[in-house]
Amino acid sequence: MENKKTVLMIANSDTAANGFLSLAERMHNREEIKFVMVCHPRVRIKGAEEKIQKMGMNRLTLIDFDEKARVTDGKRNDRNYRYKRDSLVISLGKAAVNSCRIVSGNIRGKQCARDIIKRERPGIILLYADNKSELEKFFIYYAKKLKIRTVIAPICFASIASILSNPTNGFRLKKEDALPVSAKIVRRISPRSERCSGEERVFFKQPFAEIMDRLMGFYVPNPWVQGSLADIVCTAYPEQYDEIKRELGRDTAEGRLFLTESVEDGIIIDGYLKRKQIKENLSGKYRLHGKKTVVIAFSERLQQWSRENDLYNKGLIVQSVLEYYDEALVSLHPKSDLDENCFLEKYEGCHIAEEPLRSIIGAADLVIYADRSSVARWVEWLQIDRVVYSSFSMQDKWTEEMLREFKEKLALSVKTETESSLPELERRADFADFILDLL
Repeated sequence: MENKKTVLMIANSDTAANGFLSLAERMHNREEIKFVMVCHPRVRIKGAEEKIQKMGMNRLTLIDFDEKARVTDGKRNDRNYRYKRDSLVISLGKAAVNSCRIVSGNIRGKQCARDIIKRERPGIILLYADNKSELEKFFIYYAKKLKIRTVIAPICFASIASILSNPTNGFRLKKEDALPVSAKIVRRISPRSERCSGEERVFFKQPFAEIMDRLMGFYVPNPWVQGSLADIVCTAYPEQYDEIKRELGRDTAEGRLFLTESVEDGIIIDGYLKRKQIKENLSGKYRLHGKKTVVIAFSERLQQWSRENDLYNKGLIVQSVLEYYDEALVSLHPKSDLDENCFLEKYEGCHIAEEPLRSIIGAADLVIYADRSSVARWVEWLQIDRVVYSSFSMQDKWTEEMLREFKEKLALSVKTETESSLPELERRADFADFILDLL
């Protein structure tokens, strides 16, 4: 590839897209670098386009990987499948239909990836993950042929335990149930695809799809962990670093696995160092008058959770916070729907922040968030006061007892004095500099 200054980023979700936009934002002053982001149908591409316009990043190009699938993707949940025993005729019919769908999808995906790589001539390909067996596999396939380095960016961490515990992940059946023929084949050809979780056996993806992908040259040796296919894996999470090293083996991970700052850490540091200026900007924009800058960082709603319960609990959280503080800034997860959350601003003192959390968290005096959120690492790193509630409490409407416990934490936070001097922050390798060195 002649052009060593093009960075091709493969975004399979809004979280991935947001992370890659952060990296492009960090490197906006590098005129010699061009960014191209390929978006899976799950990515809300209009939202990404709006963010690009706001940031003024004219050197970032968006590519819709499959416009046709974008229409139907939201109606189908390929990850939510449990084993259902069918008759032989129905099983054969499904096998025929799935074969046509998977084969045609893979052929179309390979052609699209080949055309993008040929046109953009990237010097490096950044991935959110290499174990998803989605659009990433097509780019990895050609990257290996053309000797283009692939790098997993440090955006997010989902542990094997968290993947197993989420009932919408993987192909699941009871341990006592007989395995379908396809699962027996997968167990033999790809034994690492199967794990146990409680009373269930879990295959990383639908066994039939695993077989078809294997036949077409898309094989992930250990799909439960990052690093099976990518040349380099970067992570900002020590626990993920240890998990990858344990799963892949020390020798396999040697020279390929790096503990760095996340793609957003540089922006967070910049905001932290300009804390006073950002607080003043937020106060002016949202007319904040309170002594503390309070940020409520809401996490993504999981697919199987009730929309009604989630929004109901968000309302309770905001109302409770405003009982103890004059104002609060609500930071929505990148996957959240602004329209369905805008009701929160009817509570006097609540403002939904337009800025991404990475840009304002350095100015926060108090952050309210769910315990399994990736926000925890930033809060601990910046040593910000916090109030934490259970992530899983959002799937059901909060009881009076749960609300009382939350308010007790808020009352305690009011009594906590914020440190007057900023702590010295421990820094790791800057991921932006890491990429520049590779280029």
